[in-house]
Amino acid sequence: MQKLFVALGVMFVALGLASGIAERIFYNGLNEDGVLQESFFLPLAFILLTFGLICLLVAGLRYLFARGAAR
Repeated sequence: MQKLFVALGVMFVALGLASGIAERIFYNGLNEDGVLQESFFLPLAFILLTFGLICLLVAGLRYLFARGAAR
């Protein structure tokens, strides 16, 4: 179960970073009419990064509590 949380956390963080990079490359800025170009990638990046960090936090806390209970 511990490895699952770590794997999910790393995957979500990687996907979040990829979404953020895609947002920066393809959709960031103003077009020629002065309209801000936004996409679904920016909110998706924040959601995926949040899920990833929560999974990694849960994995770390489970590891610390299991290690403390074994003493």
